[in-house]
Amino acid sequence: MLVHISSGSGVDEVCRAVWHFKNWLEKNYEFEVIDEQLGSCRRCIKSLLIESSDKRLLELHGTHQWRATSPFRPKHKRKNWYFTLRCYGSNNIHKIDEKQVVYQTMRSPKKGGQHVNTTSSGVRAIYKPLGIEAVSFDHRSQYRNKQVALFRLMEKLETLVMEKESNETQKRWKEGKEIQRGDAVLVFEGEGFVKLD
Repeated sequence: MLVHISSGSGVDEVCRAVWHFKNWLEKNYEFEVIDEQLGSCRRCIKSLLIESSDKRLLELHGTHQWRATSPFRPKHKRKNWYFTLRCYGSNNIHKIDEKQVVYQTMRSPKKGGQHVNTTSSGVRAIYKPLGIEAVSFDHRSQYRNKQVALFRLMEKLETLVMEKESNETQKRWKEGKEIQRGDAVLVFEGEGFVKLD
């Protein structure tokens, strides 16, 4: 699954909280960093995208709080800094199971001589789990058209996956800007980033 940790509007103190949180996660969970946007100050992370198979991360979905005096503005009255963690579905690309591809043969709708009109060399490949299909009449050989139709089916799948990833990226960006304060899943305190019970 993908996990997006966001500072929202990117206030320095919240970016520091995300940096602390990443260090805390490294001690407690297994994950791989996919993307990391650094904040404007040292030891600050504006946004973090990680991938993990650790289902325990689902329990962290929501808003988190860091209670601390601002390390950047010591006289600042605010001491509560909020960031979000959101979990998303798996990033694994859906692969075509060739056993589930149904092939149909057909005659070419094109004009082009006796061979085209008398043989069913055209092939339609249908992948029912996703409801996509592709056809090929490009070759005189049914076997070759089958290969081409399967390749086109894979291209269509790749396009669908890219569109889905683009939509999910936009969704993560929009949700990352919206941080609800209060009712935190976890609360941490001080520069030592101690988790409170």
